[in-house]
Amino acid sequence: MSIAAALLSVTLVVDISTSSDAYGVGPLAVILTVTVTMWVVVLIRGAKISRAFGLAAVCAFGLAQVFFLSGLSDPKGAVSSLQELPILGFYLGWFVRPALARSLMAVTLTALIVAITTNPDFAPDGQLGVPTAVHGLLSAVFCFEVGSYLWRRSTVLANTDPLTGVLNRRGFLAALRGELRAPAASQRKHPMVFVVIDFDDFKQVNDTLGHAEGDRVLRDTVAEWQRESRTRDLIARTGGDEFVMLLKRTDERHAEAIMGRLQSESAHPWSWGAVTVEADDSAESLFARADLRLYAQKSARKGAT
Repeated sequence: MSIAAALLSVTLVVDISTSSDAYGVGPLAVILTVTVTMWVVVLIRGAKISRAFGLAAVCAFGLAQVFFLSGLSDPKGAVSSLQELPILGFYLGWFVRPALARSLMAVTLTALIVAITTNPDFAPDGQLGVPTAVHGLLSAVFCFEVGSYLWRRSTVLANTDPLTGVLNRRGFLAALRGELRAPAASQRKHPMVFVVIDFDDFKQVNDTLGHAEGDRVLRDTVAEWQRESRTRDLIARTGGDEFVMLLKRTDERHAEAIMGRLQSESAHPWSWGAVTVEADDSAESLFARADLRLYAQKSARKGAT
């Protein structure tokens, strides 16, 4: 953000020295003051800068481009603005949440198109013509889609366990908290069961057969769970050999049957604890209650042996 602000400040200084007759020094000076202020604030705050500030900055950037592409007859400024549109598209795509980013991009493109249609330089017989405007807008859309792809890819990588391919703790907690924010009535109509899983004596596998074999056991077991689970159910790895599941539209009796079947088909033994998700549950309370069930099952199995 600081680099973008610095580059925009440089272009504004050039505009003031070369194009002030077309725009007037006043508007350019105001925009320059905003960009320099943004640059300084970002340098001072660093990573502590808020998302709101970033949105405000990109909105100011978009308004500046609308101004330079509007009916003022200055081909050089218009071309410069078209060249800067990919920065706007890329920032919105990568750094803003998808739903908000697409809304902002749609509003921005609409404003840019309106501004371009008022500029005689972009008329069919103008100095720049329609193709120049179309190419500039398409480059912004392309960069926006590239940024959106990178956002989705980085989100998947941040929320996925690299060994097993299921959700990691961070990704699961985000999904779980989203489910817990659903209305209580909806949860009562469609019950959910939260399950914690812990592999039995897994340290012995790593110590006797090696960590590569331990990794294979985890991958194969999780792959079996995925084959036998429904697409709406969530599976996540929260620790070394610790996993969780969220079984949607399932009551506790059916959940016990599902887990028993999965356990019987597993090549390596593991224990589980399952609890029904209640309307007042939090992620912490679910883990606490399910862990108690898990420890009870482990104790019972050890006592049986």
